Amino acid sequence: MIPMNKTPNILLIGLFVLTACSSAGESSATPAIATASPQSTPTGIKVIPTPSSPDDSIIWRDLQASMEQAEITDTFITEFGSQRTPSSGQKFLWVHVTLKNVGKSEIPLPAAEHFSVLYAESEFKPTYGHRQGYPDYADLGPTLFPGQELDAWLRFDIPVAAALKDLWFIFLPESSQVGVSPSSPNYPYAEHKPTYVWKCEP
Repeated sequence: MIPMNKTPNILLIGLFVLTACSSAGESSATPAIATASPQSTPTGIKVIPTPSSPDDSIIWRDLQASMEQAEITDTFITEFGSQRTPSSGQKFLWVHVTLKNVGKSEIPLPAAEHFSVLYAESEFKPTYGHRQGYPDYADLGPTLFPGQELDAWLRFDIPVAAALKDLWFIFLPESSQVGVSPSSPNYPYAEHKPTYVWKCEP
């Protein structure tokens, strides 16, 4: 039999052992680690250059270029006297451009593929024109000599709903498309590529 006067001591020892075991169990538990959820990297939005007005000229190297005017037609007469009508749902846009060599050496004339028209989220490239009474860009020579100035028209087939106020004319001297495909959402301009923009309506 345990003497009564030793009972409190035994109880205290037992309480100490239980507390120590409980503390050891807590310290051996693996702490929870808070993991931050991955953050998405914002995608930069490329801004379209501010459009110039018709007749405004730009200079790229030794080439001075300007868009003189733009007009829309439903039909046209070819240089051979036949009438051309557009495909269903389309109409013709004609853009008059002037190019001048302001340098002291001859320079190559930009190919027609370096010009585009933008409407909504679509990019349109020039096609065969040869409208009677209008000099066609395809007929220009390959070279511009110092001081030489040439002007011609480019034809684009655009949606019938498009109006001049909705259209932008683009000159891309070092590339052939505004974006990575003929129809590029948000017009993702290639970085470090010169891009010149004109409004088609004055």
